[in-house]
Amino acid sequence: MKTNNSANTYSNDGLFYEILVRIFTTLSVVDLAVASMVCKSWNLASRAPQLWSKLDISTLNSRGLNVPLRPYAWRDDHSSQKMTQFLKYASSLSGGNISCIIFNCYVYLRDVHLISIAERTPNLKRLVFPVSGDISKNGIETAMRSWRGLESITITSVVHHINFFDAVRKYCMDIISLKITCRFEQYEARALVNYTPNLKVLSIRNMTVNMGGLCHVLNNLEHLEVVNLSHSLIVDKLDDELQQYSVDDVQSRVNNSCKLITCQIRTCLWCKTPFARNPRRMPHGTLEDIWRDDEIRSLSH
Repeated sequence: MKTNNSANTYSNDGLFYEILVRIFTTLSVVDLAVASMVCKSWNLASRAPQLWSKLDISTLNSRGLNVPLRPYAWRDDHSSQKMTQFLKYASSLSGGNISCIIFNCYVYLRDVHLISIAERTPNLKRLVFPVSGDISKNGIETAMRSWRGLESITITSVVHHINFFDAVRKYCMDIISLKITCRFEQYEARALVNYTPNLKVLSIRNMTVNMGGLCHVLNNLEHLEVVNLSHSLIVDKLDDELQQYSVDDVQSRVNNSCKLITCQIRTCLWCKTPFARNPRRMPHGTLEDIWRDDEIRSLSH
């Protein structure tokens, strides 16, 4: 009888664990962290590997982590410490299983945040930076040193491009997917060719794109399969004046057969989303849309 009771208890515990894990899949990462503090059985279930392939903190609206919907949120020291503690605790629950990190669009990212999470996520494959912060050369290099297996990045102005590409050159030469949200000039083009030779997917949508730089990338990255140019303004300086170019102009100057994504009669996400240009959402809502959306599905989140 004791043996049967033990077997039944073990079976019931296993079923309870599976039910909890299934429920926890519906929770945000913040709510999951809160649930882990309820009791031992909830804490155990909250550590299930399938719950932690992605650390998505793009939405922080719980009572404990309520981030204002504007850039430079949580810039004060108290909020920064709270974010550091949260990142450390969430990564401890993950057991090293996190392969994707999506930072909150508006949280002000500091070196301490980036380094603390990098040290605890050695298997990271995809990284999405926020739109505001201040990451030093040492901060980005320390993080990239831990993330040698990185394959996909969304880069914003939070990291100086010179520091970013220098770190990529040293530690992350296997990047195959990249989204740039701030600018694309000659320097970015040369850096892509020199430091991301295996690049297959590039998104430079909704920005000003240097014509010479774009052609340099298309002519020299032999593995490039698709470039998203939706709503981008392609320009170059000619006789001290800016000259605008079309996609046809680009294609006439390159010998690469990769696909160029452009907006064709309201076919892109920007045109399909009328509320994107709602004055009530300006300017921060639009900024977040550009950061979050992409016609290349693997780069949207």
